Order: sequence, then structure tokens, then C-alpha cells
Amino acid sequence: MNHQDAKEMHELFFSFVGLFHEKFLVRFRRRDPNLPGLKKNHFKIMGMLSQHEFLMSSEIGRRLDIEKGSITTLIDQLLEKGLVTRQIDPNDRRKSQVSLSTGGREEMNSLLEEHAEEIECCLQDMDASEINQFLDYMRYAVRFMNKL
Repeated sequence: MNHQDAKEMHELFFSFVGLFHEKFLVRFRRRDPNLPGLKKNHFKIMGMLSQHEFLMSSEIGRRLDIEKGSITTLIDQLLEKGLVTRQIDPNDRRKSQVSLSTGGREEMNSLLEEHAEEIECCLQDMDASEINQFLDYMRYAVRFMNKL
């Protein structure tokens, strides 16, 4: 890859993230009476955990670019609400494995349904072939990023 392509890729990353926040994440924010006091980072952690059986606290912090002290506080708050569980890593007692609790997984499944309905509403006027093409591109982008 040449330097100019790298600069364009950088600009496209930030454009995509900004547009994603503007068009979707703002719509996804909700004030759930069952989850008072949860912030964006709480939902980011739960979203990440919904895609894994468990993650180490340090891995969550690294992936979300959250400082160690902050990630510990956020996880403690999710523990207090019964949305996650934390266990000592059987291979290294200094580390802890975090996973969604049954209630946390139910909440994430409910959020996914609400978000899917919101996406359907946002895209209802789009051409079906464009939506399918975008889905193909997104699948490709995720596969590509997983290779890095």
C-alpha cells in the first residue's frame, strides 16, 4: 500500500465512524427503565461481550481504548446491576474473565431487536439491491479487519 492510499483509508475510517454515529448510534441510545444510569461505555462493553463467550478485562479495555482503572469501574457497575459476571482466569489468577450474565444477554438480545427495527425504519426507502451490496461490503470489511 502506498502512502496516499493509507491517508485515504484513514479519512474513510473516520468518515464511516462519524456517519455511523450520526445515522445510527444516536438513534440507538435509549433510556431503559430497567437499566438506569448506564452510559455509552457500559453499552459498548456489553455489545463487545455479546459477541464473545468471555473476554479478559484488559482485553476489553484495549479493544475499546479505555484505561485500566476506568474499565474496572465500568465492569464493577455492570456487576452491581447483574448484567455481567466476573471470574478469575483459571490459567492466571491475576486476570479476570468477564462475560454477560443471563440477564445481560437477555438485555442485549432485546436491544438487538430494537436496533434492527430502527435500522429497518432508517433504510425503508433505500433500494434493496443497494442494501444487499452494502451488506456484502460490510461483511467483506469485517473479514478484512479480522485479518489484521
